[in-house]
Amino acid sequence: MLPLLYGIGARDYVEQLGYVVERCPACQTDGVFALYAAKRKVTFFMMPTVSVRQQQVLECRTCGARFGVPPERQEEFAKRVMTQEELSARIGAAAARGFAAPAGNGANGKAGAPTFYQVLQVDPAADPEVIEAAFRRLSLKYHPDRSAAADAAQRMRELLEAKAILTDPRKRRSYDASLGIVRKPDPPARGPAMRADEV
Repeated sequence: MLPLLYGIGARDYVEQLGYVVERCPACQTDGVFALYAAKRKVTFFMMPTVSVRQQQVLECRTCGARFGVPPERQEEFAKRVMTQEELSARIGAAAARGFAAPAGNGANGKAGAPTFYQVLQVDPAADPEVIEAAFRRLSLKYHPDRSAAADAAQRMRELLEAKAILTDPRKRRSYDASLGIVRKPDPPARGPAMRADEV
């Protein structure tokens, strides 16, 4: 007779498999999709974690919509999936031929150029305060009056341009959209707390 097993927790895991170029059914844009394997695992008392469900998911990098991949199309996507390096090479080749490249261009819209986040050496999810601090630190390093580097003036111009875009919420949203970054809207502000006797 098998001992009784008690489920003590379930957890979802997401593993990125790569990228594919597709037309989004939601926004009707030809662009880059991230391909994920979504798994749900359950941990049982005195047993290892076991997979109970697995599905491939496509995420549109333009609008953020997600779609489950039907089992009959998983083999097709497995043949077409690209790594980040392969996707970058494809975007660069498209730009060299004069075609519009999918989202992912760097600063000034040039494919292969560093993004404004890379110029300021911050994460794309960085708060405005972090961006300001990174700008101050790098401007002390590259200011033409303080730096003897030959490209100090150019670096300072890049820093100023990156700061101007990333510290303006409207410009940052537009720039993020050009990179394929979709942010969730801020949650609505909560009202003041009330005690039970005030209801």
